[in-house]
Amino acid sequence: MVYNLAAIQMVSVSSAAVNLSSVKQLLETLSPVENQLVLLPENALSLADKAGYLALAEKLGEGYYQAELGLLAKHYQCYLVCGSFPIKSTQSAKIFTTSLVFSPQGKLICHYHKIHLFDAQVTDQKGRYKESDTFMPGNEIQLFDYQMGDESVKVGLAICYDLRFPALFQMLRAKGADIILLPAAFTKVTGAAHWLPLLQARAIENQCYIIAANQGGVHPCGRETFGHSVIISPWGEVLSQLTSGQGVIRASFEKSFIERVRLQMPVILHNRFTNSLVK
Repeated sequence: MVYNLAAIQMVSVSSAAVNLSSVKQLLETLSPVENQLVLLPENALSLADKAGYLALAEKLGEGYYQAELGLLAKHYQCYLVCGSFPIKSTQSAKIFTTSLVFSPQGKLICHYHKIHLFDAQVTDQKGRYKESDTFMPGNEIQLFDYQMGDESVKVGLAICYDLRFPALFQMLRAKGADIILLPAAFTKVTGAAHWLPLLQARAIENQCYIIAANQGGVHPCGRETFGHSVIISPWGEVLSQLTSGQGVIRASFEKSFIERVRLQMPVILHNRFTNSLVK
């Protein structure tokens, strides 16, 4: 069996150089098979404050860290998805938090600016989260073609707080997604309450594989993330999971299993709440 899906769990710090070194070590541990789809968590190269993100931000498709990620994808001949990285916008004081997809040739082939920004109160040490102070929301849904030998599979992109908005996942499924990626930095409090139920619901209702790479531990800034990075089948089964700390998980993608699930229960055809029915 070929384990062509993978997620890397991290406990990122503010230093991009330190985190990049961790990514390299974890990729060496994973030792990806050719064309493996490898997902890093949200804030993979920096879990910082506004000043830190603004200082690190690069223009889309340019800059040292994007080049380094491309080289890693090329070296391992894998699809490497950086869960989020700060990307410059037209405003000097705000940036995008962006998923970056690198092909096995090392090229940036797709990007997704996070649409839903996490502005919320959480009963943890940090308390107040307000991403909109730092980031601009994206406004475009993004998918890319994942090539596995002679077979091409559409992969949809989402980030962290997007998980709570099922319409985004439904739109990705309507556009042909067979796999949906969810990099995250879910807090320990919200993760313990909602992480796995929401992920399983998104997988089951859209009959897609879900790969979710989370941050997983106590960070130097005092923030604590939930971990439990997971790969879930279109039937909602947990195929692989890592509870805490840094590490890697793997699972196998089976197109025939998706087809069987969708044939036996064609929910997308039964859905009466489509745009055509909304008046």
